Amino acid sequence: MKKSLNELEKKQYKYLIKVLSSAVNLTPAPVPYEGIIWENILRYAKNCGVSAMFANTVLSLPQEYLPSKEVQSELRQIQAGELLIDANLTYEIEILLKNFDKYGIKNVPLKGYFMKQEYPRSDYRSVSDFDILFDVNQLNQVKKVFSELGYKFVHYDDTQYHFSKKPFMYVEMHKSLTHEYEIYNPYMENQLENTYKRNGYEFSYEMSKEDHYLYMLIHSSNHFRIGGIGIRTLLDTYLYYKRYCSEFDFNYLNNKLRLFKLEKYENRLRQIAYNWFSKPEPLTEFDDIETYILLSTTLGRLDVCVLIESQSRIENGIKTGKKKSKLSYLRSSIFPPKSIMVFDYRYLEKFPFLLPVSWIHMWFTRIFVCRNVSVKRGLKNRLSYTGDDVKYIKKLFNDVGFTNLGLRE
Repeated sequence: MKKSLNELEKKQYKYLIKVLSSAVNLTPAPVPYEGIIWENILRYAKNCGVSAMFANTVLSLPQEYLPSKEVQSELRQIQAGELLIDANLTYEIEILLKNFDKYGIKNVPLKGYFMKQEYPRSDYRSVSDFDILFDVNQLNQVKKVFSELGYKFVHYDDTQYHFSKKPFMYVEMHKSLTHEYEIYNPYMENQLENTYKRNGYEFSYEMSKEDHYLYMLIHSSNHFRIGGIGIRTLLDTYLYYKRYCSEFDFNYLNNKLRLFKLEKYENRLRQIAYNWFSKPEPLTEFDDIETYILLSTTLGRLDVCVLIESQSRIENGIKTGKKKSKLSYLRSSIFPPKSIMVFDYRYLEKFPFLLPVSWIHMWFTRIFVCRNVSVKRGLKNRLSYTGDDVKYIKKLFNDVGFTNLGLRE
């Protein structure tokens, strides 16, 4: 498991951070260092979900500092592509919200919907999906709206209903903001009632600035604990806190942070964000936490996710007397239990004996349709992590106040 950066990688990531800082703070693009390998830094930007921001900023450099024509061409393609996607997403989400108004469906857009508005340009903040909180008692009306607008119902899980529409739209309708087993759940389950109507809408609401910031932290902390968070999460933290901290009720906010056991996490995240993006020259320490973030791409690393899931099952098995091992986790990855498979194969609710059929269907789809299976990598991730890797992850968690692997405290 990769745990550190070499000197060249540090230099490249530091320049990427400088470029992103100039983008969000509206300052001139930083002059590249001598011998810069643009292809490497562009790859990092793509992996971290900040390629549009990077492309626009680099293309604003004086002529003598611009990358090669080949790299410039790729940057312009990214620039144009993200503008197209952003325009489509903006158009489609507003049509959806207006139809929610039409049918009287109370809704609360979350995360990326609002974060796009905090960046200098909305296309700087890419989103893979839109998250919207709603009253599950209005599910039939919600399905009606999506159907009329040409969306496909994908599936549902324990907290949300998934809808998609080609080419770019993917919407997750949340019946709750957190899972039942999360420590925040008792305090977040009635969040729909603690919202304020948005200007220009009849049934679209928003959380208070403090509650939205808390939800951002809950969401990012979950990603931190199941695989990692990336640079974009730090940018969100920096921009949102910078914009609204003067309006925060800090008594309320700090009490909730203590209640949620997120004090150390919030403080460390905000500290890194301000060190990276609020200074003319980023203060980068490249300690374990910063390195974990930089290596976590956009929403985490698969090898870290597998380690955490596998090891948490093993340790929970020890506590409950049910022996678990890496091999048992590998087996459950190949043949998931009904409780997991049922979200994608609804017929298992009535016909649980068809579980083997669902496994065949799943693997056929992954191998021959999605083609997203790497047996070699899958085996390596599940079987090759070491005791030192586990200690490393546990230390990271402890440094930001998390005592257990995974989401269950």
